[in-house]
Amino acid sequence: MPKFRKEEKEAIRECLLSKGKELFIQYGLKKTSLDDIVAACGIAKGSFYSFFATKEELYFEIAKREESFKDKLLADMLSSELPPKVLLHELFRTSFETIDANPFLQRVFRQDEWEQLVRKLPQETLQQHAEEDTRAAQRLFEKWQGQGAMLPLEHEVVAGLLRAVVFVSLHKAELGGVYGRVVELLIRFVVNGLTASDADGTGEGQ
Repeated sequence: MPKFRKEEKEAIRECLLSKGKELFIQYGLKKTSLDDIVAACGIAKGSFYSFFATKEELYFEIAKREESFKDKLLADMLSSELPPKVLLHELFRTSFETIDANPFLQRVFRQDEWEQLVRKLPQETLQQHAEEDTRAAQRLFEKWQGQGAMLPLEHEVVAGLLRAVVFVSLHKAELGGVYGRVVELLIRFVVNGLTASDADGTGEGQ
């Protein structure tokens, strides 16, 4: 297995992530070959395995990077004094808007590539990612539940519900012209259902 200096390793890894993203956007996960990826970075195929075991692992790492906006958003929400209902609406809306504006995430969520990824990745990798997502949201949900502003559900259930709603973006094509309205109603219904009351004054317009 080839050895690289620290600077070389960082540069090659960044190249794999950036060039891999470009190729996956253009051709998709299935049609992008490992040969395409290593050629774009000017490395041998054997060198690729110093960084990732498969192209699916590279794809998954890119997906996590593209979803990193959630970490900052959750951290900002944790320190915010705005009502939970307002913040939950912001979390949902930002998630949907980011997917709509990001061609890589559009592939992940809308072109059956997530199903292919799930089939190829080790289950422990997917489980670890799900647990990381849950932990990121746990403190926020516990804060709101402690304030009596959210139903006393297990935080894993709440985090799973949020993921499930965002996955409606998988069906944008089938929903067609009503997609935006469906998203707005789903957000409203779920947020109203999770929060204990409408006393924060956000009302029906949120």
